[in-house]
Amino acid sequence: MSNLNPNPADSQPQSLNDFELDLLKQEYFFLQNTIEDYNKQIWVIKALGITGTGAILALMLQQKPNASSIALIGCAIPLFFWILESQWKHFQRGFYPRVAEIESILTKKYGLNSPGIYSSWTHAFKRTPTPKRKGYLWDGLLNRSVFISYILEIIFLVFMAVVAPRIWK
Repeated sequence: MSNLNPNPADSQPQSLNDFELDLLKQEYFFLQNTIEDYNKQIWVIKALGITGTGAILALMLQQKPNASSIALIGCAIPLFFWILESQWKHFQRGFYPRVAEIESILTKKYGLNSPGIYSSWTHAFKRTPTPKRKGYLWDGLLNRSVFISYILEIIFLVFMAVVAPRIWK
């Protein structure tokens, strides 16, 4: 049976401020979920890169006479995953300015103390909402959270290329 007499509270038009606040909340949490989805993909990329490096080590053990060459050629694996992850991180960072803007609007216009996910994170890690350097090179490729693990993998493989012939005689 249909409701012919709607509830008067349901038929009241929403004020513009309430409507805007509702939209901002929806957008904010959508952006936070999108950022988190990027993080999940980034962890998968990192895991695959480390797995690839492990496969290189296994191949080195199997092909001891060619271990140095395999290790040096294997440096391409972390390099490729580094580039892939840096692209994802660059895309992810494109959402940060809008998240910071929404938090600012909610704080200044509506007097809310929450949500403050991004501003708390930037404060805890002593980062600014607008980075000094922008672009793919800084947001992705040379982002510390991206490149450190891959540089360590490459250094390890180069080290193994030098050491392997001496220890696997």
